[in-house]
Amino acid sequence: MNDNNYMQIALNLAKKGKGKVYPNPLVGCVIVKDNKVVGKGWHQHFGGNHAEINALRDAGGNAEGADLYVTLEPCNSYGKKPPCTLAIVKAGIKRVYYAIPDSNVSGSREVLQKNNIEVYEGLLKKQAEVLIKDYLKYLKSKPKVSVKAAMTLDGKIATYEYDSKWITSEESRNFVHKMRSRYDAVLVGTNTALKDNPFLTTHSKNLKNPIRVVIDSKLKLPESHHLFDVCIPTIVIYDSNVKSIPEHLKKEGIILSPIDIDAARKDFNVVVKKLNYLSLKRILIEGGSEIIASALFSNAVNDIYFFIAPKIAGGKTAISVVGGAGVKKISESLPVKNMKVKKVGFDLLVTGRIK
Repeated sequence: MNDNNYMQIALNLAKKGKGKVYPNPLVGCVIVKDNKVVGKGWHQHFGGNHAEINALRDAGGNAEGADLYVTLEPCNSYGKKPPCTLAIVKAGIKRVYYAIPDSNVSGSREVLQKNNIEVYEGLLKKQAEVLIKDYLKYLKSKPKVSVKAAMTLDGKIATYEYDSKWITSEESRNFVHKMRSRYDAVLVGTNTALKDNPFLTTHSKNLKNPIRVVIDSKLKLPESHHLFDVCIPTIVIYDSNVKSIPEHLKKEGIILSPIDIDAARKDFNVVVKKLNYLSLKRILIEGGSEIIASALFSNAVNDIYFFIAPKIAGGKTAISVVGGAGVKKISESLPVKNMKVKKVGFDLLVTGRIK
């Protein structure tokens, strides 16, 4: 067999991840030594090992001095997993062939070549581009951020004792479950996660579940939390200064993503950029009030979905839909454009554009 044959095997392997890796690309990898395939792998699900890692594990000690064929340029930075370039170098691979470059990746070729690995690009490039054409188009799109909130008529999302079940009608909740399927990720903060213990799913076998994201700066969420039911991946965004990682966060399906949390508090776009880097372009924020305020006043939000129930909660310390410091003058308020109102069950759904 020749180089094209080996890359074709990698392309065929990549297809095995169809429907499981979204919004990541389909990627396959083959390791060849002495004209014999000694390792195979593919990206099996979002948050799982990259194709190169699975192939290297399959090859074991046979990877040393071998050639590696992969359909997409190996990653060279810490995202959901450590960089594949590091594993390739450590395994002793002699040559790397990749079909197409990844615009999300930088420095891969340089790192590999610096470690005396020969690198070749473009093998079966057109076939690989067809395989991941949706991903390549997706890479060029800008992130879209929406805010969803359920509140009483007087703007409360929880009572002074933080009770919030249920503010809105069953019809509204079902609407939200279906709505989640249109997003890549649904995001909450620590307080909302602790108080409500949400699943953040579509509650349907027929709808695509989004990736769940929780901003848990100090990694306080307990192992029993619904978000750690790893049938659906969960990204945990936390403060990069935290050095001790709880054991229950080290299992497959939980993706740890450190950030500068102080910078993120000042500008929510830090979080958006992190999720964008993880290929999550459509983000639905579901609370709480401080997260919503941070996102809105960082100019990170595109549109809002406010469900308003015909109830009045009152209370000076009850939780308002938008927290934070607020604006000093009404003239500084965020304008909502293209506002529309529709009835959902007994509730009103107000939608509008922020930018």
